[in-house]
This record gives sequence, structure tokens and C-alpha cells, in this order.
Amino acid sequence: MILLKKLTWSNCFSYGENNELILDGDTVTQIIGTNGVGKSSIPLIIEEVLYNKNSKGIKKADIPKRYVDKGYKIGLSFEKDTIKYEINVDRSTKLKVQLLCDGEDISSHTATNTFKTLRDIIGIEFKTFSQLVYQSTNASLQFLSATDTNRKKFLIELLHLENYLLLLEVFKEAHKDFIMKTSGTRAQIDVIEKWLSTNALSDTTPQSMLKIEIDTEDDEKNLRNLTRELDNISEKNEKISKNNNYKDLLERLDISILTSGGHLKHIPHELLQRRVGEQNTAIRYAKEAIKKLGILKDECPTCMQQIDAEFKQTLLVEEHSTIVAAKDWIDQFNIEIEEARKNNEDFKRYTDTQRDWEGLFRSIDTSLQSHLLDKDELSRRVSDVRGKLREAKTRLAEMSKENQKRAGANARIAVIQEQTEAFLHELKGAESFLSEHDLVLSNLEVLKKAFSTNGILAYKIENLVKDLEELGNTYLAELSDGQFSLEFVVSNDRLNVQITDNGSIVDITALSSGELARVNTAVLIAIRKLMSSISKSRINVLFLDEVIAVLDDVGREKLVELLLKEEKLNTYIVSHQWEHPLLAKINITKEKNISRLEV
Repeated sequence: MILLKKLTWSNCFSYGENNELILDGDTVTQIIGTNGVGKSSIPLIIEEVLYNKNSKGIKKADIPKRYVDKGYKIGLSFEKDTIKYEINVDRSTKLKVQLLCDGEDISSHTATNTFKTLRDIIGIEFKTFSQLVYQSTNASLQFLSATDTNRKKFLIELLHLENYLLLLEVFKEAHKDFIMKTSGTRAQIDVIEKWLSTNALSDTTPQSMLKIEIDTEDDEKNLRNLTRELDNISEKNEKISKNNNYKDLLERLDISILTSGGHLKHIPHELLQRRVGEQNTAIRYAKEAIKKLGILKDECPTCMQQIDAEFKQTLLVEEHSTIVAAKDWIDQFNIEIEEARKNNEDFKRYTDTQRDWEGLFRSIDTSLQSHLLDKDELSRRVSDVRGKLREAKTRLAEMSKENQKRAGANARIAVIQEQTEAFLHELKGAESFLSEHDLVLSNLEVLKKAFSTNGILAYKIENLVKDLEELGNTYLAELSDGQFSLEFVVSNDRLNVQITDNGSIVDITALSSGELARVNTAVLIAIRKLMSSISKSRINVLFLDEVIAVLDDVGREKLVELLLKEEKLNTYIVSHQWEHPLLAKINITKEKNISRLEV
């Protein structure tokens, strides 16, 4: 059993510092206060110190007192199986958590791990703990006024039967997987049998391949040459024409000039011409002298002496002799000059002819044919070769196609033979798989039905509901003097609630507020009692929040009497103003926005 002993807290919710509450004192204690003073915050503080969260989902930032910027602290001492524990949570700056066991610090290095250790010690899940420690009329009303299907879901969650549904999902998924596997295997068998039937071979003899011995290399080479000639026919014919012209020019050259003029050499005649010039100068000088002598009188114009006529005549004879001799030389030189010029002309003719012959001879391409190419003839030859190649390639393609056809047929035979063997092996495995899994599939179907809401789960709920019904009627009988009773009827996925008023079945919505409160309270206490027995962990603290608000004085008295009879239970009745004279009281007041306990 878990015995919660003392709770201390500072600056939580609306409370100030140094608050303390003894949890294992009186059997029934009233917590009295107006709205907003923090009556309902106490169970939330207990949840925070034990689980680091609360059932209302209030954020950590909203827990500290809004008017005191100091963070908050919570401490709780408790016992489990006679071992004493103490947990202290300090959120002043950063989170600090200390866990003591019989005075020894067993805290972990991190707050998260310390809370995990604490949960392992308590052994109760947060949701279960919250429902065991804190109950309100609203929570009960959700259960009683919910739809039949949702009420059953609520009860499954409340009684911790979710594992049955988890197992159901596991078995359903496994059953689905096996159905898929087996259905897939059956489909696989159908496919294999259909394939074997469709692809059965009537003849498995491979076909021989044709020998391809068509050589087109020479024709292709010839085609390339002809095509090249055809493409360049204009250029080649131009070369042939020019080459033929060179040959004609070479034939028209006078070869005799080359044979007869081999001995000729160039004779320079510039010296002779210069000598002719010299003789012409001598003639000019002689003529001038004669002219002067002719003008000369018998007396020298310079010295005025008499001139010898015979001497004058001698001078004239000498000058005329000079002219005659010069003309003879000129004639001789002109003859030699004419002979040299004629020789040089013959020599030039010889060298020009030799140069022309050598140039033409070098320009002639002896490899070129003499006649021009015929474009039509070349085109015809190209067409013939192409036709021959086309026929060869067509034949080659036909043979290749036939070989491909035969190769495909041979490959198909090989593949079908190989696949047939593989499919036969696969068929054998699939049939073996089906025979092995039929029993497993049958067992899974049984398990799926067993763990469905109509199987073990329905049986468990039906039995647990009987316990809940018995406990609820026990408390309801005391609260209503036997006027009311309730019955839970389990039907498939539904949980129906029937309320009986002095033997007559009435709808829950027809009850008055006080009557409904009695039913709610009885169910609340019964649920807590049942959950405590199921979880194998009893907790000494129960907070009943505003459950007496709609009860009359008689009903309240009966509730108090019922709670006072509960052993090992410390119940806190949260209310606004109602006070019972025999019960311990804790008043919660609020001054300057700070709440405090007054015992």
C-alpha cells in the first residue's frame, strides 16, 4: 500500500510560501473555501511532485504564483511497504529533484531519470493514479451519460484492459498478414499453373543458324571511288582539259631549235657599239676641223702671219683620211654587231624554247587520262554498284533477320525450359507453404475472435462490471436508503446502464439533481475501490471535488457516514461553505492574492 503522509509547497498556483498538509491524518477532512482560492489545486500539486505533470495539463510556466517571482517548491513524504520516501522538487531557477529512501539520497544525475525512478517505486501509471486520488462529479457524469459504445471504451481504459485491445490488433494484423501471404501464395500458384499451361513447348529442338558469307568490301570500295569521281567530275575534267592543252602546246614546239642551237652562246656587243660611237666622234671632230680650215684665209687670225697653202691642204687631206678610215671601221663594227645580234636572237629562241618545253613537260600529269569523264556513264556505274550492294545488304538483312528469329526461338526454348524448372520448384514450395500455414491461420482466427470485444475482453468486462455493479449498489443503497439500484448490461460492443427506482427502470436523464448526485457518488467511490483492487496498489488519499454540492443534508450525512467506514482511506471533501460538525476542517483563505491553509 502507498501511504501519502505530508505535502509541503511554496508559491504554487495561488498559494504563498510554507504550506503544509498532513495527508494521513483524519479519515474524512473537509476543505472549505470560495471559488478561486485553490481548493482543487492540491491534488494537482501532488501529481506534479510525483509525475512532473498534472491531469489538467497546466504548463510549468503557469504553476508559480503570479505575484511572487521566486519559482516554486514541492515536497512529499510517503511510505510504500513500510519503506519511507521523500521527494523534493525545486523550480526556483532550474529544476532540482531530490529523492530520499529511508534518509538516503537515491536521486539520479538528471531530473528526468529521478522521476523515472520515482514512478518505478510507485508502480502506478499517471492516469490510474489521477483517477484513484482525484474524482469529480464531471468525470463520473461523462461515464454515466456517455453513449453505450463510448461508455464501454471508457471502462476498458478505466479498468486497464487496453492490452487486450492491443493483443487484438496484433492478432488482427498477424491474421491480415497471413491472409495476404496465403492469398498471395494462392494467387502465385494460379499464375504459375496458368503460365505452365500457356507456355508448354511442343518442340524443344534448337534451330540451326544460317551461315552469312556475303563479302561487299570490294563493291563498297568501288562505290566510294566512283562516288568520289562523280562528286569531283567537273574539277577532274578541268584538269584533263588543261593537261591535254599542255600536251598540244608541247607538240607544237619546234624541237629542231633545241637540236640545232645547242652550241649557241650569248655574245655581248656593247664594246662594238662603244667603238662605233668613238669612230662617229672622230668623224665629227674631223668634219669640224675641215670646216674651220675652209673658213681659214691666207693669214692667221691670231698671229697675223701668212699660212702655207700646201700645209693647209695637207691638214685637209689628213682630216678627210681620218673620216674615210672611221667610216670603214664603223662599217666593220656594224657587221660584227649585226652578226652578234642575230646570234643572240637565235640563242634567245633556243633558251625560250628550252624553257617552254621544260615547263610544259613538268606541267603534264602522265597519270591523267586523255579523254574527259562522262557524267552519265559514271552515274550509271554508281547506280549499278549501289544496286548490287543493296541486293547484297537485303540478302544479308534477310539472313540476319532469319538468324535473329531462330536465335529468339532458341532463346525462348531455353528460357521457357529454365523458367519451367524454376516455376515447378516454386510451385512445390508454395504448396508446401500453404499446407504449413493453414494451421497457423486457423489458430490466428481463433485468437482474433477470442481477443475481440465479444471474446475474452467481453468476459473480463462482464465480470469486472459485476464487481463494479455490486460495489456501486452497496454504496448506492446506503446513500439512497435502498431506493435506487443500478445494473450494467454488456451487449457486444456496448455497455448499457439501467437505473431502478423502487423496482421501476428509469432513464438516468429523468433523475433529479440530488438523485443523480447519489448515483454519481456511489459510482465514483465504487470505481475507485475497484481500480484499487485491480491495480494491486491502494492509495490512502482521495479528493472528492464538489460532489456534495447538489446533495441535501440527508444525502451529505449518508455520504460522510459511508466514507467514515472506509478503512485505510483519507478522504478530502472539497466544498464551498457546507460544514459538518464532526469532521476535521481545513479552511483556505485568500488575502492580497495569496492563498493559505487554516487548520
